[in-house]
Amino acid sequence: MNKRRGPGRPRKSDTDTSAAIADAGRRRFATRGYEATSLREIASDANIDVALIGYRFGGKVGLWKSIVSQSAKDLHAALDQALVETQARSARERLRHAMRAFIDYQLAHPDMPRLLLRDITIDSERNDWLLDELSLPLHRYFFDLAQAAAAECERDVHHLQFRVANFIYAAASTVARRVRLAKLVDNVADDRAFEAALEDTLIDGALRCE
Repeated sequence: MNKRRGPGRPRKSDTDTSAAIADAGRRRFATRGYEATSLREIASDANIDVALIGYRFGGKVGLWKSIVSQSAKDLHAALDQALVETQARSARERLRHAMRAFIDYQLAHPDMPRLLLRDITIDSERNDWLLDELSLPLHRYFFDLAQAAAAECERDVHHLQFRVANFIYAAASTVARRVRLAKLVDNVADDRAFEAALEDTLIDGALRCE
């Protein structure tokens, strides 16, 4: 026999509550950084008791790690889909499409590039976690594609690993600082113009054969 629910708003499921905590934490960590963010602020944003964060995630570090890991999974799902869409194309076309997908994902999820950049200059356990969970897999993904694309060039392609790393961090940094860039550069407030500028300056540079 099904148990009848009483009057009022339906209760959130455990999954809904965890998702609300993670969403609130991601926004806070991306905007203010780990050190400047308190669990009470996250709990207030998620409309839950602060003790629930420790119960669900084991505390502040556990929540941050969970957010980084999930962000990495979501990003790579989008990048893997980009490869599925270009199976019959040349290696250079596959790399270009994947780079566009990376930029598009960041524009749609602006918290992700901020997470990618936030702790890279800090010598800490969080820096190592960010490197292992997000940065290194992302670099390997693009470097594999770049090596295949370089093989199609008639000349040797120099500094390939550096080009890949520069593309990843330059794209993330540019998207993360878009509001500030709009005060310095004309037209980047427009989505299409901004994407075109990123493609011309970042993607074409990484793909250049020389």
